[in-house]
This record gives sequence, structure tokens and C-alpha cells, in this order.
Amino acid sequence: MSNSEKKIKKSGSRPYVSLAVRIPAIIAAAVFAVVAIICIAFGIMTFRNVGNMAKDQFRNIAGQNVLTVQKYMNGMNIYADALGSSVLNYEKLGREAGEDAIVSALKEAVSSGKIFSAYFAFEPNGLFADTPEGLSYYVYPSGSDIKTDILFDYATYSGEDYYAPTKATQKTHITAPYAYELTDGSTVYLITLSTPILRDGQFIGVANCDMLLDTLGTLEYTNGGYDSTYLTLSDSDNTFIANTGNPKAVGEKAGFSNDNTVKALKGETFIASVHDHIGDADSFVIFTPVTLEDSDLSWVLTNIVHKSELYRDLYRSLVIVGIIGILGIVFLAFMAAFIVRRALAPIKPLMGIAEDVGAFKLHTEHNTDYPNDELGALAKIFLKMEDNLRLIIQDMDHVLADMAQGDFTKTSSCPDRYVGDMRSTLESINKIRSILGNSLKEINASAAKVATNSSQISDGAQALAQGATEQAGSVQELSATISDVNQEVKGNASNAEKASEIAMKTQEAIKLSNEEMHKLTDSMDAIEEASNKIQDVISIIDNIAFQTNILSLNAAIEAARAGQAGKGFAVVADEVGNLAKRSQEAAQSTSDLIQMVTEAVNNGKAITDDTAEALKTVSGYAEETNTMIKQISEASVKQADSLNQISIGINQISEVVQNNSSTSQESAAASIELANEANRLNELVEPFKLP
Repeated sequence: MSNSEKKIKKSGSRPYVSLAVRIPAIIAAAVFAVVAIICIAFGIMTFRNVGNMAKDQFRNIAGQNVLTVQKYMNGMNIYADALGSSVLNYEKLGREAGEDAIVSALKEAVSSGKIFSAYFAFEPNGLFADTPEGLSYYVYPSGSDIKTDILFDYATYSGEDYYAPTKATQKTHITAPYAYELTDGSTVYLITLSTPILRDGQFIGVANCDMLLDTLGTLEYTNGGYDSTYLTLSDSDNTFIANTGNPKAVGEKAGFSNDNTVKALKGETFIASVHDHIGDADSFVIFTPVTLEDSDLSWVLTNIVHKSELYRDLYRSLVIVGIIGILGIVFLAFMAAFIVRRALAPIKPLMGIAEDVGAFKLHTEHNTDYPNDELGALAKIFLKMEDNLRLIIQDMDHVLADMAQGDFTKTSSCPDRYVGDMRSTLESINKIRSILGNSLKEINASAAKVATNSSQISDGAQALAQGATEQAGSVQELSATISDVNQEVKGNASNAEKASEIAMKTQEAIKLSNEEMHKLTDSMDAIEEASNKIQDVISIIDNIAFQTNILSLNAAIEAARAGQAGKGFAVVADEVGNLAKRSQEAAQSTSDLIQMVTEAVNNGKAITDDTAEALKTVSGYAEETNTMIKQISEASVKQADSLNQISIGINQISEVVQNNSSTSQESAAASIELANEANRLNELVEPFKLP
């Protein structure tokens, strides 16, 4: 099996997929891969960018909420500072009027709802001179009323957190959250904002505002549009000051690690990942420090938002991009299929041309209009190839048909169409035509020579037969003469003279026969030489027929390798093989005929040689007879002996003459047969038209 057939068989084992399907599929796959890569890259970049943007937005939200807390605490600080500053004015009113004014201001502050309770505490003799044990004013709600406690308990409050730190730093101090039990038995959590009261730079007491921690949880915080977000405020002890997600957790320990709290208290804002137990979801938490100028406020504000909500818009964008990408791929696939189907529409008729050429159906008309592109160029190539093959096969058919009919003068009418590998085919056909034509031409010439030589042999044989007849008559006459000599001894002289004349004639006839016999021998040699040449020619023809047969077998093998494409050429190869076979059979028949002619010529030559030898002997005897007759004339005494010798010679001559007669008849028959065979050879060669 050839490599081409193996490739065809291997490719035929795979399922057939149309280019109109394969190309759009490949394009769709490529576009899908590109879009997928773009989507993945876009997703990663968008995820990072949106994540960073979301985190920046988250930081802004936390910053705004810190500002909200700072604004509230700063307002409380200003309020407390204003209360403290008003005390100095009340001092000038005297203790009685001043106390009334102080209590009135504190009640007004509590009644405003801005603070839960208000508290003034002074150093001993710090506000009024007659207060060595200190002085404190505490206004607080009690049920629906507002009560006031005026105490001299410096020993009690001087060491408390709402007094001592403020005195020590002379700055605003915010206490840690603490529980406060109301008159109804409920508990609330408070923080105290303690501001120093200074007179000429000298610390004389504190003005404190007690604030409900619930108030910090109800401030107008921003959530940035996130439903899952909530914030917490915790102090340096990691205790919740506010928790908008779970207000009941106020006063409890926060679940954040101390490391994060310490890190935020150092002034660093950062985002960490946590698991929100309230929403039971993975979340981001931003730790932001909360400070207040001229105070020791050190809180940590945390904003918590679920990751799923933070990236919700991102996921939505990715889904939209994915849907758009899929729709784009589907649209591109349909467009590619439509465009490719239109572009590949000429392939089907082009495949029809290829199939017709492969099946050697070269007379099918193709009327399809092909585009002016690669497919159109390919169609032109196929059509040109089809036209070329049609003309070549028609030309080969005509040339081989003429050769089959015996016409070796016709040549190819379109040698310029034999290009590429077909050129060697034309050369092989021309070589076969030339060799067979020349061989038959030589056979024709040799047959003509054989016919001519056989005619000459026939003429010589007839002349030989005539001479033999004449010799027989002469021998009979000589025998009668010898009988007369025996009977008539007296007339031996005259008879001897007559015998001498007869002997002279006989010698001349023998010489003539001998010359004719030499001619016959030369003709036999010429015939033998011509027969040998004919035998050589027949051998050449046989070799040519054998080579032609081999060529046809090779052509048949090549046609079989070509499969359907070589089917037509296989028929031509078969016809060439049949022609070679018939040529071989004709050559064999001619060889047999020449062999018979050669054997006949050899027999004739042997007979001719024998006849020539006999004539030579007869010529010698004729000379002896002439001598004897002369001797008879000269010496009649020896006549009896001479007559005996003559009798013996006559007998020998009679035998030779009989042999000559028989040989001449056989030579005549052989020459006639040779002439007939030569005519038969001419008849065999005559139908061929030779160059």
C-alpha cells in the first residue's frame, strides 16, 4: 500500500466534519477562550480595583462615622466646658445665689436631654471659701423628676475616675463605661465627660456631663448603602461603648483581639477579615481610632460589612460581563457560521470536480460561478487538470488504437499537454511505437530478401532437374553405344570418335551442371544468412514484446496504486499488455516458420553440396572417358579392358545422375516451400503501416 493510500485510509477512519461547522466551532472556541481570558483578567483586575475601591469607600464610611462620634463628643465637651465656665460667673453672685444658679443651669442641661446627668465638683474651698471638705452638685433624673444632690464629699470623689485624671492632666477626661441602676430597677450604661474648671490657670474643680451609651448608638451614622454594615465603639479595655448591630452588647467585652485594639489605639487605620457572628457571614472590619482634641479620649470605632454585600456589585458586574460575553460568543458563532457557509459554498461543487477527476469522469460539464479568490483559483486549476487529462487520455487512446490496427505512423496530436510525470508516459508510448515499427520494417525487408532468394533457388533447382534429365539421356545413349561397341568391334574406331564427341558434350554438360550447382550453393548460403538475420529480428521482436508486457504490468500496478484515479489508465495498460502478448505470439509464429525455412535451407544446402560433389566426380569420369576414347582410337588392342572400365563408369554415372535427379526434385520442392513461407511472412507484415 502506498503512502498516499495509507494517509487516505487513516484520514477516512476519522469522522467527517464539514468546514462550515469546524471553522465556526474553532472561531467560537477561540473567541470563547479569548473572552474567558478577558473575563478572568477583567474579573481579577475588577475584583482588585473594586475591592480596593470598596475598601476605600469603607474607610470613608468609617471616617465619616468617626467624625460623627468626634462631633458629638466635641459638642459634649464644649457643652461641659461652657457649664464649667459659667460657674465662675455664678461665683460672683455669692454662695446662695450662685448655688441656685448652678443648680438651675445643671437642671436645664439635664432637662434638655443632651445629657443624662450633670455634676460639678470642686477642690476644698475652691469655689466658695467655706467649703473645706469640698463641694459637689449632682443633678440627675429620678423617675419623672430631676433631683439634685449637694454634698461635701471631697474625700469620696477626689480619687474617682471622673475627677482625679482631669485634675492631674487639666484636660478633658472620658471615663470608662459603667453601669447605673435607675430608680425603677433597670440598669443603663453611662460614660462621664469630665472637663476641668480653671481660674486664672488654677484647677478648682470639674464640670461633668454623664451621657447614656445608648445615645452613641443612635447617632446618625452612615452605612454607605450597605444593609449588613454596623459599627461598634470600644475603649482601651476592649469594652463595647456602642454596638449598632447588637445594642445589648454595650458594656460587654468586645470579641476583637487585643492586638488589633492596641494597633488601632496607636492611631493606625486598617482592615481585617473576621467572621461576623451576628450575621453569620465572612466580613471585613475596619479599625479606626477615635480621638478628641485636648482630651484623653482613646476609643476604637469598628465598621463591619459582609464581604458578599461588599462585592455584590462586583459579582453582579462579572455576571453581566459573563452574560454579555456568552451572548457575544453566540452572536459571533452565528455570524461566523453564516459568513463561513457563504465563503465555503463553492467547496461542494469543487469537491464534485475533484471526485469526477478522481473517477476519470472527464466529460461532465461544470457551470458553477466561482468567486475571484483562492477557491476560484483552485477551481480553475481543477478544471484545467480535468481538461488536460481528458485530452491526454483521448490522445493515448487514438495512438494506441492506431497501433493496435497496425498503423505505426501516427504520433501524439498534443505532446505539449504531457507535462510532469505524464511526459515519461508519452516517451514510453513513442518508444514502443518506434521499436515495433522499426522491427516490423526490418522483418518486411528480410521477408522480401527471402522471397527473392527462394525464387533464385527455385530457378536453380529447375535448371538442375533439367540438367539431370539431359544427363540421364546421355548415359542411356552411352550405354547403347557401349553395347554396339561390344557387338561391333570392327566399328570401334568410328564409334570411338563418336564416343569422344559424346564425351566432350558430356563434359561440357557436366561443367555447366557444376556451375549451376555452385550458383545453387551460393543461393543456399544466402538463404541461410537471411534466415539467421530473420531469426535475430524475431528475437528482437520477442524482447520488445517482453519489455512491453513488463511496461504494461508496471502501468497496471501504478494504476492500482492510484485507486479510482488510475482506473482509466489501468484499461490502457491492459490494452498495451494485450498488444504485447499478440506481438509475442506473432513473433513466436514467425520464429517457428523461419526455423522450418532454416531447416529446409540446411537440407537443401546438404543436398546441393552432395550434388556438387557428384558433379565433380562425374566431371572427372568424363575426362577419363575422353582419355579412354582417345586411347581406343590409338590402341584398339586394349579395347576390351577399356570397355569394361567404361561399363563400370557408366553405372556410376547412372547412379550419380539418379541422385542428381532426386536431389534436384527435393531442392525444387524446398525452394517452393520457402517461397510460400516468404509470401506468408509478407502477408503478415503487409497490414502494418510502417514509418
